[in-house]
Amino acid sequence: MKAWLAATFLVVCSATFIGCATTGRDGLDVAQLPEAVRPDYQLFARRCSKCHSLARPLGSGITDDEVWIAYVNRMRRQPGSGISPQDAGPILRFLHYYSSEQRRLKREHEEASGATATPAYSSNARGTGNETTNR
Repeated sequence: MKAWLAATFLVVCSATFIGCATTGRDGLDVAQLPEAVRPDYQLFARRCSKCHSLARPLGSGITDDEVWIAYVNRMRRQPGSGISPQDAGPILRFLHYYSSEQRRLKREHEEASGATATPAYSSNARGTGNETTNR
């Protein structure tokens, strides 16, 4: 019984570990990025993955550069982030590129599907860009 329980535990842990390996820490495929953006992305990936998965900022829905500035400055002040004031510029350049690409892809998808285009979401500096309000 103990051997079966240990084997089951090992399988569950292995499946969890394998699943976690692909949940966003891996980020984007650098080869798919324009060459000019690659160094900025690599710095973003190196610094930002120290504290959280890359899926956190990449999936945040933030499209406003001012919100990204506040976000990166807040993360830069976190102990152990390793983000220097000099790192902020390249990280923000990448995030601007990424947000612009996400808006473009969304627009193209909406046009292809015949859906009515909605304005790009812009959130305030206190939010994450994912909040909804009930009116």
